[in-house]
Amino acid sequence: MKSKGFAACAAVAMLGVVGVGVNGASADETSTTPVLKTELSGVEGTEANIVLFDVAAGWETQRHIHPGHVFVYVTEGSIQVDVDGEEPRTFAAGEAFYELPDKPMVARTTSADEGARFIVFQVGPTGEPIMVPHPQ
Repeated sequence: MKSKGFAACAAVAMLGVVGVGVNGASADETSTTPVLKTELSGVEGTEANIVLFDVAAGWETQRHIHPGHVFVYVTEGSIQVDVDGEEPRTFAAGEAFYELPDKPMVARTTSADEGARFIVFQVGPTGEPIMVPHPQ
């Protein structure tokens, strides 16, 4: 079945993203669940990618960029987003935010005792990962 193949490919791709992008928490303390990955009809070379992240207390990403437009909805806990050139922002359960493409940033949980759960929805170039390391 075609959808099982998409799910398997998305799972492998997301495991690579998490392994590259996480500093504080180990990969086994971070789980990703691919929800949907599909090319957009009528928008050549563009895909939508939706992934559920479940991260442990102390989780922090490397400095990175997103090749596409990213929308995030926090369902549990809270995370802080530190985008270069902007004041850090904190988002708690029930809040959503938007991240522009190609803006260097770091994200982290806000509590040493509590993890977070959030849904990432990216619209971007087909085949590009959700996040790409961007050292200083």
